[in-house]
Amino acid sequence: MKVYIMKVIFCVFVFAAMTVNGQAPSATAATAVTLQAPVSDIPMLTGINQVASNQLRVTYDQPVDQVKGINPQNYWVQNTAETMPTNIATLGMNDSVNANNSLTEEKVKIEVSGSTGQEFLLTFNQNIARGMAFKLIVCYVTKPGAPPYSGDNGSIAFVGLR
Repeated sequence: MKVYIMKVIFCVFVFAAMTVNGQAPSATAATAVTLQAPVSDIPMLTGINQVASNQLRVTYDQPVDQVKGINPQNYWVQNTAETMPTNIATLGMNDSVNANNSLTEEKVKIEVSGSTGQEFLLTFNQNIARGMAFKLIVCYVTKPGAPPYSGDNGSIAFVGLR
């Protein structure tokens, strides 16, 4: 008897979870319970160019929420050749991204570049070391009006040119 009651309760919970707006389960019910945005809804880093001795222009595959795009706490620069962060880097080659080792307003100023909302100009308070290998890592950036995102937006390796 206990097993029968438990099976009935289980079926009620399953049916209730599948019901959308009081309607019976249908093909649309599965999409209605999707909790995470498709990856294509997350802006991804697609390019990086050093445009001056202390400037990088970063490009995303789609428009970015400008408040998040200009926030230094959403960016990290990893030195890929040394264990300690040097020059513009906030991470050594073995370090992991965390809230305490992102770029800061004291280290970089970030501005929107262009009119598409896909490009941002990072101006560092010092020159980018010529010949030094780095990786730019971006996290938490969303499209305009999108809910918060707690993942990464990609990374791109580069070498200081000037």
